[in-house]
Order: sequence, then structure tokens, then C-alpha cells
Amino acid sequence: MARKIKKNKLDEMREMSDHATVIRGRIMNSAKELLSKEGYSKTTIRKIVEHSGVLTGSIYYFFKNKEDIFRAILLELVRDCINKINLHCRDESPLFKYAAVCQVELKVLAEYKIVRETYMEGYNSSIIFEGMIAQFVEMARSLFNGTMYACPDEKYYENTLMVKGAMHACLSEMFFRREIRVDVTRRNLLRLALGVFGAEREEIEAIVGRISEMDDVWDEIGRELVEHPIAK
Repeated sequence: MARKIKKNKLDEMREMSDHATVIRGRIMNSAKELLSKEGYSKTTIRKIVEHSGVLTGSIYYFFKNKEDIFRAILLELVRDCINKINLHCRDESPLFKYAAVCQVELKVLAEYKIVRETYMEGYNSSIIFEGMIAQFVEMARSLFNGTMYACPDEKYYENTLMVKGAMHACLSEMFFRREIRVDVTRRNLLRLALGVFGAEREEIEAIVGRISEMDDVWDEIGRELVEHPIAK
């Protein structure tokens, strides 16, 4: 009898956990859809409530505020992006995969105006920008730990801050009235991203060249990230 009661409690806990995962996912995907259509400033908690059908109290159970939801969406998108890159580039080096994530982000920002505007608001929020840094630090750590490019946590942070700062500059440049050669800007950002993690010039140029040849892959991944629900 005691074992049966214990098993029933475990089953209840699993059901509660599964239910919480479903509700959290519904909130995030509703917010993601609104963000991709209306942008950051017009996406409110009230609209997320109406779109998701989830009560306001439930939203605040999972997230502190709209910024927290946005950070959580970005984290899931980074993870999803890495998974997709792994499927397409399973045998590529960690450096290549890191550069590929940067390239996908640049392609999405160039292709989708509303995402570009939403990202700009995110970059201009110190809370969200700090969250972005934390996400990319974790990504770099997971890719490089155990390789010759591994480094102390503080160095991961410094490198990531430099790369995301350059990404912010590339994003800002997309709003300039002056015409720019985005292909040159992208390649220079990739060179910077690879260089700060210690890649040699020959390796950098080889990776940047292969990245440039795979535009169709990055376009496909970017489109899936923007238009499809967050993978769970």
C-alpha cells in the first residue's frame, strides 16, 4: 500500500510538471508570435494573456515581467538554433558552429524588419542585454569546454561582451540612412567572433568562407526560428 501511495504521488508530480511545461510553452509561443507580428513595445502582458488564454497570475508565476519572457524566448531560440546547426553541420568544429549561430542571427535581423526592431529594443534594455550575454557565455562554454579554445569564465564573458557589442553595432547600422555592404559587415563580425576565441588567421578565413557558401542553410534555419513555434 505504501509503495502504491508513493507511486501515485510521483505520478501526480510528473503530471503537474508536464502541465507546467505546457503552460509555460504556451505563454512563450504566444509572446513569440505577438513579438514577431507587433514588436516589443506593442506586446503587452495583457495581449499575451488574451492570445494564450493563460491567466495573468499564471504568467507571473513563471515570469517576472515582459522582459523576463523575452529573455526566456531568446534562450530557447539560441538552444534551438544550435540544435539545428548540429543537424546540418554535425562534423564541423565548435568554432564553425559558434560562427554559424552569429551568421543566423545576422541573417534574421537583416531579413525581418519587426525582429530587427524588437532586437533593438532588447539591446537597449540593460536587463535584456545582460541576459543575452549570459546566454551566449553559456553557449560558448558548452561549445568550447574540453577543446583548445576553452577559457576561464571571466574570459568567456569578456569575449562574449565584445562579440555581442559588435552585433549591436551591426544591428544599429541596419537603421542607418547610408547604404552599407552587409556582406562585408557580416564577414568582419565573424572574423572578430572567431579571433577573440583564439582562432588563427588561416582557420578564420576558411570558416568565414564556408559560412558564406552556406547561405541557404542559414536562411532556412532563420526562417524556422522566426516562423515556427519554439521547439520543446
